[in-house]
Amino acid sequence: MDQLDTSFRRIGWNVAPEDLVHIPDHWQQYPTPDKTLHLILGMVYVFLWFAAMIGNGSVLWIFSTAKSLRTPSNMFIVNLAFCDFIMFFVMPIFVYNSFDEGFSAGWLACQIYGMVGSFSGIGAGMTNACIAYDRFNTITRPFDGKLSKPKAVGMIVFVWIYTTPWAVLPFFEIWGRFMPGLNY
Repeated sequence: MDQLDTSFRRIGWNVAPEDLVHIPDHWQQYPTPDKTLHLILGMVYVFLWFAAMIGNGSVLWIFSTAKSLRTPSNMFIVNLAFCDFIMFFVMPIFVYNSFDEGFSAGWLACQIYGMVGSFSGIGAGMTNACIAYDRFNTITRPFDGKLSKPKAVGMIVFVWIYTTPWAVLPFFEIWGRFMPGLNY
């Protein structure tokens, strides 16, 4: 079928011509999801936005005010909450695109969303690996498996050093690129 056929809308139907080049031709052959699905997805993300703000904000606030919780193991929990909290800042881009049924915020917003999502997702995954390592040592070596504060800080620094190229290089299209999410 021709792209101009109006019997059904294809993915990318409401994308500006200058931004259409960023959507691979393969995806443009499929029909768009129903408007109801966009609205449901947008509402779910509005709920998640509030949950992220309250939950992760509480974790960060409690850790910053309660000195007794500032243990090396809890530093990983704070880093995990921070990873989730930074994703909360770009959720409005996703919600806006969902309610508007497409790639509405523009190419730069897509790139920012992808970069922050990479920082958040890869950082959270690596932090979970650090938590697993800490728990493994605590369980298998109960007398000498305690994590020191400098080692925990070093592991968190490594998480962010590891995460940075995966997020920054596609943003500048040095190595790969971010493409619009196909939630339209």
